[in-house]
Amino acid sequence: MNFTQKSFLYIAIFTFGLSVFILSSCKEKELKAMQKIIKDSEDIELFLIKETPINPLEQDSGKTYLCDYEAYAKVFTSPEQSESLKTALLDTTNYISDIEKRCMMMPKYAMRLKTKKDTLDIVFSDNPCAKAIAKHSLLKTKKIDKEKKKEDIFYVDLQTENTIIKLIEAIVPKE
Repeated sequence: MNFTQKSFLYIAIFTFGLSVFILSSCKEKELKAMQKIIKDSEDIELFLIKETPINPLEQDSGKTYLCDYEAYAKVFTSPEQSESLKTALLDTTNYISDIEKRCMMMPKYAMRLKTKKDTLDIVFSDNPCAKAIAKHSLLKTKKIDKEKKKEDIFYVDLQTENTIIKLIEAIVPKE
């Protein structure tokens, strides 16, 4: 390898490392904002959702949407189950922060957590891999184009074996 090729390689490695550091810092900031809402939440709602998102401009105002996914059923949770869900959501071992999965979201479940000031929506996918997307007012950018409402959605990867989805599956009635 000549000097130019080595220089390019080192610059590429440095740039990649810097971008991973910046992305992980941003992800860490967003995860901390989510954790605050989860800790302060007074109400947790669990939903079954359709696996295809609906464009915000095409959504029916009479239906419930979480991160643009339509809810088709609400699942009752006891106070004990709600507390268990909060505990699982706050367990950092359920999340992956150092890599980004490149698989498609095929969500089945969603949660809405409410505080006095904010609402946090989280959509969960466990197949083909475990991922989640979240949306709340603290994640919103100052100016959001109505055509691109996805700017205020935060993506997070989950461990393949995580207690969040296992707990949800234990709560959801078997069909």
